[in-house]
Amino acid sequence: MLKQKFLLALITFLVCQPVLASTTLLQATQDNTLYESTNGLRSNGSGQHMFVGVTLELLTRRAVIAFEDLDSIPSDATITSVKLHLTLSKENSDATIVELHRLTTSWGEGASVASEEEGRGANSENGDATWVHRMYPNLLWSNHGGDFLPSPSAILAVDAVGQYTFGPTIDMAADVQHWLRNPDENFGWILIAGENSRTSKRFDTRENEIKSLRPVLEVSYTTTGTPFDFSGPWFDPSLDGEGYLVFQTPAGWLIYYFGYSSEGTFLWLVSDLVMLEDLVPGKPFDLRMLIGEPGTWTSPTPSTGLKTYGTLSVAFDTCTTGQFVLKGLEPDKTSNVIKIVGVDGTICVDQEEIEGQAQ
Repeated sequence: MLKQKFLLALITFLVCQPVLASTTLLQATQDNTLYESTNGLRSNGSGQHMFVGVTLELLTRRAVIAFEDLDSIPSDATITSVKLHLTLSKENSDATIVELHRLTTSWGEGASVASEEEGRGANSENGDATWVHRMYPNLLWSNHGGDFLPSPSAILAVDAVGQYTFGPTIDMAADVQHWLRNPDENFGWILIAGENSRTSKRFDTRENEIKSLRPVLEVSYTTTGTPFDFSGPWFDPSLDGEGYLVFQTPAGWLIYYFGYSSEGTFLWLVSDLVMLEDLVPGKPFDLRMLIGEPGTWTSPTPSTGLKTYGTLSVAFDTCTTGQFVLKGLEPDKTSNVIKIVGVDGTICVDQEEIEGQAQ
């Protein structure tokens, strides 16, 4: 009973810790449509809609969108998840695959506003992005139809009118991470639909008169130095009365071991506080483990009383499984651990889960 109360107290302590992960919603800072033409005289910089696909007249449309205001995200944050929420307000084709590609050059949004359904665009205004121009009338794309990375950051099947979400994908998170670290290269994305047949789709823009229909970028991040947060209690089901407490904080990693020595006495260890910049699931990393005379909650062992016990090799295979190998003054101990509860607000998404959500 004492052991169960102790474990319950530890779990309660963990789940009451401060939130280490955050999510922010960002509004688009500019969007536009590239209307296929040889002269770039059509655009829709300030219109309520943007278009992708191929029209009945076999003319291609591509939409560009950017979220340049990332000030709400700490500069040292690690991006863990990105979702782009768009509203499809009109379509005249079957389900169509729409790709999201990262743009590699700057582009503009002028004062042009198309009439009626906006599908034909309006006369290009100064600063508008067009099929030919990055910014009308003088700055040109290197390639007509936009300059972008060939590999898509996300792919989504778009069919009937309604709400659609691109992501989360690893590439979308990498894009936003890149923009956070290199704001001068934040040019946003281009949306490209299947262009081998008539596939016209219309999304609403940031200028849409109904705010709830406007584009939103949902970004989740941590400031722990890794895109995976493993904070929580970890136990080996085959071992009774011992385990590990993992803490990821902005100041670094801290891991506690509690269990028994080979003589059956209580054994408490604590790791050094360390920063991990590039944690890779499945790849072990080592921590120095320290030991001291047992203290109490009100009178803990001072750091000056700690001495080296040995090392702890840690490998997280997934967000809830891993292997800890403890070496030191006692015989080596290998624990095939599972995580039994997480810390409220922390984020850990396995790569397979991210890829599955993107399909």
